[in-house]
Amino acid sequence: MSGLEPSVDWTPLRARVAFWAILLFAAVVRLAHLAAVFDAPFVRQLALDSQEYDRWAREIVAGDWLGSAPFFQAPLYPYLVAALYALFAAAPVTVHLAQIAAAIAGCAALMACGRRFGGPALGLVTGAFFALYQPFWFHDVQLLKESFATSGVCLLLLLLAEARHSDSGRLWLGAGAVAGGVALLRENMLLVVPFLLPLAWMRGSPGKRRLARAALFLCGVALPLLPVAARNAALAAGAETFLPTTSQGGVNFWIGNNPQADGTYRPLVPGKQIPAYEREEARRLAERAMGRNLAAGEVSRYWLGRALAWARQHPADFLRLEWRKLRLYWSGYEWPDAVDYYWMKSISPPLGWPGLEFMATAILALAGAVLVRRELGLWSPVWLFELGWMVTTVAFFLFSRYRLPAVPGLLLLAAVPVVRTGALWRAGRRGTALAASALVAAVWAAPHLAGYEPRVDLVEFNLGRLAEERGDGEAAANHYERALAADPRHLSATLNLGNLAARAGDYPRALKRFEAAVEIAPDSDDAQANLGGARLALGDFEGARRALARALELNPENRFARHNLGLLERHGSER
Repeated sequence: MSGLEPSVDWTPLRARVAFWAILLFAAVVRLAHLAAVFDAPFVRQLALDSQEYDRWAREIVAGDWLGSAPFFQAPLYPYLVAALYALFAAAPVTVHLAQIAAAIAGCAALMACGRRFGGPALGLVTGAFFALYQPFWFHDVQLLKESFATSGVCLLLLLLAEARHSDSGRLWLGAGAVAGGVALLRENMLLVVPFLLPLAWMRGSPGKRRLARAALFLCGVALPLLPVAARNAALAAGAETFLPTTSQGGVNFWIGNNPQADGTYRPLVPGKQIPAYEREEARRLAERAMGRNLAAGEVSRYWLGRALAWARQHPADFLRLEWRKLRLYWSGYEWPDAVDYYWMKSISPPLGWPGLEFMATAILALAGAVLVRRELGLWSPVWLFELGWMVTTVAFFLFSRYRLPAVPGLLLLAAVPVVRTGALWRAGRRGTALAASALVAAVWAAPHLAGYEPRVDLVEFNLGRLAEERGDGEAAANHYERALAADPRHLSATLNLGNLAARAGDYPRALKRFEAAVEIAPDSDDAQANLGGARLALGDFEGARRALARALELNPENRFARHNLGLLERHGSER
């Protein structure tokens, strides 16, 4: 704590007033953002992962609480959503309010953690940064697991700091249990656990005590995981597999590490990035390669093996890819998944305020890391967690939301130079303090001057999907056209425009769209199947046969191609 605490009398009353003021501000800005986007697309009408979590939670509430197969996606979030739906109203706003409440609790925990590392001033500045960090506001009002995961990390950092200070067995056990819970929200947390084990090796304590701390921490980790592992094993049909969380680890590792990987998410089959397809396509392709039915764990091991084999055979390409992902991780750009942060900023006045962004946080955290470099023991929970989260995220693939749980630790470090600047002002070193303040202000402003724009192709395509789900085909077509204008090789927009034309009976227009889709992605079974369907409707039976046969060659399970090929064969036999 040396050098961190400015010469200011933080009486208990002043500290409490500041503490509650920060929490109140954090709540108000989030509620203001929620009010601004309450009826907006992607908030009231859900898309992709959010839509899947909502569907899954409603199934749980309806009685299907066990499921029928090992988990493919992290299970804790849909069960939390289901509990909220059952206790309150089955609507996304229920979850948004719960996430805001959890975020406020996380802010309180992080302030307590800051006090442990550097006194009241560091705790309060960290809390203010948490309250002002705008990507938090955005994710707290999305039906996605990162909000709860981030709040869990705040609690984890506090428990680790307190456990190292008091050496309480209950705190080590509790920290492990929180880590296990976070792993059921974000699976890479399970890989972060080994990075945290050195925290049990405190100086000046006997070896048995160190082992006891590590054992308690690992027992805590196991507590929330064992029921999930038992459930997965019971539903694995006797297959030899141990899945403490989910079965998608190998698939995700392949998506992030293969010859065509670019560091972000790319579906196994072009155009099939919808959650309903992800599990089935991974299984189908693995079983086709292996020539037999595979259990969930075997599917994961197949994809992991392919990725590792490619990395061994092409080490230079693999290292270049990891470097690219590392740069993406530390980029100031909020790389979008289903919902674009910068588009949401354009419709939410609170998100348009000059709050704290990732680029500024990372730069201030780097400065803070330099300032506390001599206090490695005190700050070791933050150092080790940040290292573990970065490595285990970069190992797979990147969306900006995947790095969100790393931000609380960065905020603790980012608060250090601000506290030091305050100390300079109070010490009367005005010139140095003014220069430091100017640097902090410039760093804070830089992300707002970077000029990041929404990804129009992503935004318009997903708006088109929402319009199509509402039954507004005209609006959907307009959105898809705008997506194509932004990216003329957007496969899914091309296919969906063809589908809209086919449903309207305009098969010549549908044919042109499907031909364009095949040109974009010749190995897309959906593009080939739809092309075959359009040719069949227009009487081009030989062309239809070729396209449908190609679709089934790519995917023998394509039901649309099989159905239309059956129609074609019956038509031929009747002639």
